Amino acid sequence: MKNLRKEIDLLDDEMLELFLKRMEIVKKIALEKKALGLEILNQDREQEILTRMTNKVDDQYLSGLYPKFIVNIIEISRIYQELLMKE
Repeated sequence: MKNLRKEIDLLDDEMLELFLKRMEIVKKIALEKKALGLEILNQDREQEILTRMTNKVDDQYLSGLYPKFIVNIIEISRIYQELLMKE
């Protein structure tokens, strides 16, 4: 059990690193959208991400749970863009 918890801790660290990398890109996108006068919400793009990523999950239970995960990431990205575009 101790080793499994260490593995989870390492994965959590990796997910944080990836999250921060994603938010750096989201920041660049927000600045481009602001410069071009574009809206933050792009429903077609969000749906494309959700579909593409969900289709990669083979496990019958996780395929139903994963969309909740990716939808939250997309929502957080959108909120971050809103904050950045107000500056």
